[in-house]
Amino acid sequence: MNKQNIIISVVFNKITSILLLSIALTFTANAKTNQLGLLDDDIRALLNEPSKTPSTTNKTTSKVDSPKSGGTSKKNRAPKKHLISDPHLEQELFDTLKSGQTARSMHLLKMGVKPNYKNIKGETPLGIAVTRGWASIINKLVENGADIHEKGARGVTLVHTASARGMTDVVKLLVKHGLNPGKKTDKKWTPLHVAARYGHWQLVQYFVQAGVDPNIRNSDGKTALGLARQLRHMGIIKILSQVTSVRSLDKPPKKRKSKKRKKKRSKKRNKKRRKSKNK
Repeated sequence: MNKQNIIISVVFNKITSILLLSIALTFTANAKTNQLGLLDDDIRALLNEPSKTPSTTNKTTSKVDSPKSGGTSKKNRAPKKHLISDPHLEQELFDTLKSGQTARSMHLLKMGVKPNYKNIKGETPLGIAVTRGWASIINKLVENGADIHEKGARGVTLVHTASARGMTDVVKLLVKHGLNPGKKTDKKWTPLHVAARYGHWQLVQYFVQAGVDPNIRNSDGKTALGLARQLRHMGIIKILSQVTSVRSLDKPPKKRKSKKRKKKRSKKRNKKRRKSKNK
């Protein structure tokens, strides 16, 4: 009897321990599910997604994130650059550009020196930068107040000078800053005429796409196509022949009398006068 009682007590203890473990596990599982539900709500609030329970976080974030109409705020706006108008620094800027000291000239431009200096020949810092093809310096000069519409002799613009040298990127930059790609000189040469004259087919293509009229005649009556045919630029002829609808009035050049002929004629006249006097 004692052995049976011991066996029954051991079995009963094991059954009670198993029951207690199962009850504890069910409680822990319910607690975990509740915690996961809370985490999901928090993540939804951070992502501004609608959740089951109303949350105040959406209202606060919408006020912060939605800026007022008008783009950037006054605090984020870049301050206006203070420009220096000192004649000595302006001349130094001109001299450094002409001598090719780009690092020093960029330093002066970042300081805010105005590019107002002009020498006796009419050269300006912007004109030098265009002839050298310095695009970054051109941008800085324009920012510091350089006159983009300046003209040289006979009404030549900066686009004309860049077109003669075949600087496509510089031409595009100047047009972006507001220069007219179809501006005429005093002799009615457009930049298209200049590009066709010097054989820069990429610029010719750009000017045609930009809307420059290829039917314009210069003071000699020649179109850009006429100049290309005269100089046998075959690639440019192919481009312009599809667009040009006007014939070039190729006037024959006037024969210039040589100095030797003039001297011979003057000698003959003098001889005739002497003979007539002797008679």
